[in-house]
Amino acid sequence: MEKISQTLKPPYYAVIFTSIKSDHLENYDEEALRMENLVKSQPGYLGHESASAEIGITVSYWKDLESIKAWKKQKDHRLAQVKGKSTWYSQYKIRICKVEKEYGV
Repeated sequence: MEKISQTLKPPYYAVIFTSIKSDHLENYDEEALRMENLVKSQPGYLGHESASAEIGITVSYWKDLESIKAWKKQKDHRLAQVKGKSTWYSQYKIRICKVEKEYGV
């Protein structure tokens, strides 16, 4: 069963990755799983949630902006980004937001 990420008391940061896949997805699933496992070991990572249909949306949560910058520069993640830009995605957008308040059950 999927769960909603348990994050820190705000403030913290969210990275919203919205994407539309191309028709060229060779090795995509394997690399996506590898990145999902790798991100969990990154300093400052708090969790993520993902959904996909025609548009994919992944929201990852981070302690601070420095942690987000470090993940963006991580060697294996950089290689996956290059492949994503050149092959796997026809469109994508990344948004970085400061979470100032949260509530729920």
